[in-house]
Amino acid sequence: MKAIKKSLAILVCLCLVFSCMAMTVFATEATGSITIQNPGNSAATVAGKTFNVYKIFNAITNGNNTSYSWHTHENDEIPFYDFFYGEWTNSKNQTVTGVLGKQENGNVQGAVEYVAKITDSLSLSQFAEDLHKYIIDTGIETEIPSVEAGDTATSVNIPNLSYGYYLVYDATTLEGGSVRSAVMLSTVNKDAVITLKANRPQIEKQVLENDGETWGKATSVAIGDEVEFKITTLVPSHTMYTEYSYYIEDVLPEGLELKDGSIKVFKNDVEVDNTDNAYYTLSDAGEGLEGPYDFKVDFTGPISDKNKFEVNDVITIEYTAIVDEDIAPHVANKNEATLFYHNDPTAATPTFGSSSATANVYTYMFVMTKFSEDANGNFSNHTRLAGAKFKFYEKGSSEPIKFILKNVDGIDRYFVAPADTTETIYTEIEVISSGLPEGDIENSTYLGGNMGDITLFGLAEGEYEIEETAAPDGYVLPENRFSIKIEDVVDDYGNISTLTVTGDHTGNGSLGNAGGNYRNLLTWVDIANKPGAALPETGGIGTTIFTVLGIVLMAGAAAFFTSRKRSSVA
Repeated sequence: MKAIKKSLAILVCLCLVFSCMAMTVFATEATGSITIQNPGNSAATVAGKTFNVYKIFNAITNGNNTSYSWHTHENDEIPFYDFFYGEWTNSKNQTVTGVLGKQENGNVQGAVEYVAKITDSLSLSQFAEDLHKYIIDTGIETEIPSVEAGDTATSVNIPNLSYGYYLVYDATTLEGGSVRSAVMLSTVNKDAVITLKANRPQIEKQVLENDGETWGKATSVAIGDEVEFKITTLVPSHTMYTEYSYYIEDVLPEGLELKDGSIKVFKNDVEVDNTDNAYYTLSDAGEGLEGPYDFKVDFTGPISDKNKFEVNDVITIEYTAIVDEDIAPHVANKNEATLFYHNDPTAATPTFGSSSATANVYTYMFVMTKFSEDANGNFSNHTRLAGAKFKFYEKGSSEPIKFILKNVDGIDRYFVAPADTTETIYTEIEVISSGLPEGDIENSTYLGGNMGDITLFGLAEGEYEIEETAAPDGYVLPENRFSIKIEDVVDDYGNISTLTVTGDHTGNGSLGNAGGNYRNLLTWVDIANKPGAALPETGGIGTTIFTVLGIVLMAGAAAFFTSRKRSSVA
C-alpha cells in the first residue's frame, strides 16, 4: 500500500512538472502595436514614409502598473546602456558621456526615472533627437522590420511589438518636397496610437525662480523686482527650403517692462557675437502675424548658413523684465513667446506655422488685521482695533519696505513702491480706523478694507518681519518683530497649487489666523494686542476703611463723654 501511495505521489509530481512545461511551451509573449496617424492640425502625412522602430526598455504590466527592464540583444548586450551610463564617440569624433554620468553598474530604474521626469514637449523632443543621434553614432541595428506606408495612407501600423518603450524614426529618403517628421516616443502596453510629429520646431519659455538657480514655469515677484526669462528652441532640419524664415516674437503682460539692453542670444550655451547682425536681427515693439509684440528676434537668413547654425543646435534667448505696480492681481501674468517658421517647402507663397510657450509671474496680496486679546489672554476675533501702525521688512533687513497708497475698488491698499515712483512714499503703514465689515469675513475671498485692516499688494514668496510701531490706545506695544513666511507651490503647468502663510512671535502680542488661498493669490494674518494692565490707586478701599473706623471712634468718644456728664449730674 505504501508503495502504491509513493508511486501515485511521484506520478502527481511528474504531471505537475509536465503541466508547467506545457504552459511554458505554449505561453505567448504579450504583444501590441503602434499606429501612427496623420495629425488633424497640419498637412503632414504618413503617406509614402518609412519608419524604423527601436526598443529601449522592456515593459511588464499589471493592471494600471508598469515596470521596466533593460532591453537586450541576442548577445545579452544592452544597446542603450551607454546612452544613460556609458561613453561613446560621436560623428565629430568627440567623446560623449551618458546623460546620468559614467557608471559601471547603473540600474534601469534610474534610467526610467530620468525619462519619466521629462514632461515638457521641448525637452522630450530634444531627448528623442539625442537618442536617435546615439543610434547613428553607435550603429545600433533594430531587430524590428521597417514599415512603409502607402502613397495614399493616412495611418500606418507597426504590429507584433512586445511590451516596452520605443523610439520611432522617420527614415524616409528626402526627395522632392518630402519633409522628415520628428522623432517619436511611445509606450506599448497593448496597442498604442500616436500622431505623426511633423517637422514642427518647438519652443520653451521659462522664468528664473526665487532661489536664483532654478528655471521653471512660474515664479512670484514683488513690485520693483527684476525678473529673468529664458526662451529655448532647437534649429530644425530645413534642407528642402530654398528660403527659410525662423523668428521669435515675445509679448510681456502689463506690469512687466523690458529692461533696456538685457536681451542676449546663446548658441549651445555660448553667447553669439552679433556684430553686423551676423546671427540675428533684433526689433523693438511692433506688429506681427498674430498681433503686437514687445520684441522680435529674427534668425531668417543666418539660420540657413551651416557655418553658423547646425540642425539641433540649441538657441537660447535670455532677457530681464522689471515689475511695476500695474501687474495684475489674483491671476497668472502670462509672458508668452511665439516661434514662427515656414512650414511648406512646396508652397508657391510662403506659409507659416507657429509654436507658443508661456511662463507665469505671480504677485501676492497680504491682508493683516489687528484684533484684541481678552483679559485671559485669549485671541478675540471679534474685537477689531484701530490706531495701530507698522513697518514691514524683508527678513534680516534694517530698511523697511517702501509703499505707495492707492484706492482700488474703494479699498485703500499699500502697493510696494517701484524704484522710479513719483508718488508719496510710506515706510510706516497704519490700519484703517473706521468701518466694521459686514457679512461673512472669515472666508478666503475677504480682501480687507475695514477697521483694523492693512492691505498690501505686490509681495513675492519669501520671509518677512513686521514691526508694530504704534499700538492702539489702551494696548501694549509688542517689543519684538513678528515673523511671517509666504510659501507657494507651482505645478508642472506654471499654476500655483498651494499658497500658505506661517508666522511666529515672542513677547507681548500674538499671531492668530494665518493662511493663504491660491485661487485669488491672497495671504493673510491676524495680530492681537494685549490690553494694558490696571494698576492700584491711592484713595481706594484703604481710605474707606480708615474713614469708617474714624467715624466709629468719634461716635465712641462722644458716647463716653455723654455718659461721664450724666454721671456727674447724678
